[in-house]
Amino acid sequence: MADAVTADIDRSGLDSKEQRRRAVVGSSVGTIIEWYDFTLYGLASALIFAPLFFPGAGTLAGTLGAFASFAVGFGARPIGGLVFAHFGDRIGRKATLLTTLLMMGVATTVIGLLPTAETIGIWAPILLIVLRLFQGAGAGAEFAGAMTMASESAPTRNRAFIAGFPGSAVYVGMALATCTFTLVSLLPTEQFQSWGWRLPFIASIVIVAFALYFRLRVKETAAFEAVERQGEVTSAPLVEAVRTHWRILLPGMALFVFALPWVYVVQTYSLQYTTGTLSVDPTHALIGLVIAELLTIPATLLCGRLADRIGRKPVLMAAAVFGVLFAFPMFLLFDTESSFLVGVSLVLGLAVIQGGTIGVSAAMLAELFPTRMRWSGIAISREIPAALVGGTAPLVATALVAATGGTPWLVAAYLLVLSLIGVLGIRFLPETLERAADDMSRN
Repeated sequence: MADAVTADIDRSGLDSKEQRRRAVVGSSVGTIIEWYDFTLYGLASALIFAPLFFPGAGTLAGTLGAFASFAVGFGARPIGGLVFAHFGDRIGRKATLLTTLLMMGVATTVIGLLPTAETIGIWAPILLIVLRLFQGAGAGAEFAGAMTMASESAPTRNRAFIAGFPGSAVYVGMALATCTFTLVSLLPTEQFQSWGWRLPFIASIVIVAFALYFRLRVKETAAFEAVERQGEVTSAPLVEAVRTHWRILLPGMALFVFALPWVYVVQTYSLQYTTGTLSVDPTHALIGLVIAELLTIPATLLCGRLADRIGRKPVLMAAAVFGVLFAFPMFLLFDTESSFLVGVSLVLGLAVIQGGTIGVSAAMLAELFPTRMRWSGIAISREIPAALVGGTAPLVATALVAATGGTPWLVAAYLLVLSLIGVLGIRFLPETLERAADDMSRN
């Protein structure tokens, strides 16, 4: 079957090989800053925000407060994601992605300059939450837009592989944030708590400048320009996506109900559990997390290549089944308190599950929605689950462990159930390997 997106690209002559390369790089660098920002906030929530912004509440209450502020960003994600997706499908990918990039980067930098509760009292957590809302709103649109731009710039034969670049950029951003935070955490405790933790947040502005340089060089995608030229841009892409593609949206959301909590339990909550509830050395835990993030980068690209050969569904299903099987063993490995086994568990939790879903899901969803509503369809599928079970995962995990007196088995059961939902959702998604994006959406 002919690839309608690729055909539009070929007719317009705009998406040359160089333009495609720029589109992939431009979408990826924005994803790096998104996940640098989000990971940095998650790490700070786990290790530093409780005493600085939620003092006097007790250890558990302070931790819950810090993780609640983390979850607030995910409450803003679907709002920002859906609002910016509307404009991304209405006025174009490039301008909208520039706006979301600046919103995230500025909010993160200002967090690094924010006075603590000791200085301004109750205004410290309030301002922190406000900035987190702006950060979340920008990030909610960023990744869906990056997925859209990269997928529209790739031919069908290697779309999952190309879409894997923004997916793997997630872990470049995560690793960069974790490495930076690990380095400043080596400072003496007093210096780390007074000014050291701020440095990675302030450094965000440097990454934003780097990302802007590449993103400004990217042209609008030829697929969107073709829709504009043909007068097919819809005035209400979100409404149309829900009205005409709800049978795709529901299993698409189920896929992310599985995939997103895993990354936040492994990436954020595992640090608090292994170094707080258990007695794993924080530096060892952070190093293990960096290794896991770095290994997830090639895993994402390899899974994309595999999905371009055998299909999207087998790779996604394998990741979901692994989630079902690994939920309890992951915490058994954590409970050994062995730095090596904790590291192995972190690698498996990220590299297998996220490597098998993040890039492959981008290609599949791009192939399931037509150009005029593609960004909107991806944002709905991803950001609503992100708010409901993604950002809340560390908070839920903390509460479940506290309710069981420090044992993690309710958390493991929670991940198992969400993985089963993912299996069910993937079962009802159509295979798209041999179908072009726009042709598929018309069936």
